[in-house]
Amino acid sequence: MIEEEVLSLIKPTKEDEERINNIINMISERLRGLDFEVQGSFRKGTWLKQDTDIDIFIFYPKEVGKEYLEKNALKEIIERVKDLNYILAYAEHPYVIVYVNNMEIDLVPALRVESGDKAITAVDRTPFHTKFVTSHLDEKGRDEVRLLKRFMKGIGVYGAEIKVQGFSGYAAELLVIYYESFRKVLEGASKWRPQIRLELIKSQKKFTEPLVIPDPVDPNRNVTAAVSLKNMAIFSLAAKYYLKNPSIEFFFPNRNIIYTKIKGDVLIAKIRIHERTTEDIIWGQIKRSITRIRNALSQQGFKVIDIQAWGDSEEITIAVQLESKNIGRYYLNKGPPYYSINVDDFIEKNENIWIGEDGRLYSIKERKEYNAENIVKNNIILKPKYSIETYWLEKEEEDPQLMRFLRKTPSWLK
Repeated sequence: MIEEEVLSLIKPTKEDEERINNIINMISERLRGLDFEVQGSFRKGTWLKQDTDIDIFIFYPKEVGKEYLEKNALKEIIERVKDLNYILAYAEHPYVIVYVNNMEIDLVPALRVESGDKAITAVDRTPFHTKFVTSHLDEKGRDEVRLLKRFMKGIGVYGAEIKVQGFSGYAAELLVIYYESFRKVLEGASKWRPQIRLELIKSQKKFTEPLVIPDPVDPNRNVTAAVSLKNMAIFSLAAKYYLKNPSIEFFFPNRNIIYTKIKGDVLIAKIRIHERTTEDIIWGQIKRSITRIRNALSQQGFKVIDIQAWGDSEEITIAVQLESKNIGRYYLNKGPPYYSINVDDFIEKNENIWIGEDGRLYSIKERKEYNAENIVKNNIILKPKYSIETYWLEKEEEDPQLMRFLRKTPSWLK
């Protein structure tokens, strides 16, 4: 059976667990005397083989407040691990990432609170998430979560960060708890129509997102608030097609697709970021830039087929696919009917005016901008320093993500 084969590839062995415990013990020695706990998928037993980060939370009394975490706590943690390879990262507040033996260990300062709904920072809920998951999943349930996580990774909807706007690990765990198995999650998801509400606990507020899973430890929070309608739709359709025709391709898609047919005109914008910035900040700005680009191109008369972006916090590619890059300098401007109160205003503001067969006024207007490259460049809004190179795609490039952009159809669908 497909699921058994996948599980044999993704379920960690005792040796894998021992290797991670050795790293945890080494870090624990440096944190001795602090109030710390291992959290995340490793603690919950839902982590995947060769695909896990270690999360260690260092707790401080809630009375010290969030500002203390950002200043004093961070300094204290850095002092303990300064001999190791580490960097600072930023979410709601800064934390430390340490690298040991090709493993990433996140050292996260948090406040010790009485319950999840009393959280002062987002990470304060984490111990309560861990307790809820471990108390509701047995060994079989944890394997079902592993299958669901790998399925989500395979179809590209795993990760609640802005870059992905998909499902968090905690969301995957709650889905298995709600539906009871990987297969039943897919059966349920294949029938999703927005808005979907899956309540392990009654929500305490009204949510507007397409998918709503109230957090069992804080019913004022929607666990799937980050999931975009697009990713919800991808997951639902993939679930439907997997149930019809199960394939390992859903879990481990072919990443080496060759598709060289260029339909329309494709503009490539290569952006290099020259300042160190977190991915969430960069991708928030990239997402907004894409919206600006799409709107600006449409307003100037270009027919946009698709716009996508990929990359990391250092280099990002934006691909813009147009029906045609060539549009006229002038365009037909449709005005009001001859009897409208706006006729005088239209006549005053336009030239080359005539009345059409439909009784409306028309004029000829000059486009403000008819160079697509300029429009794209002028609508990329990034705060860090960056440089940009643009060119029209004319031939095949060795970029798997570009191949997927050109092909469109995911490998699991067809």
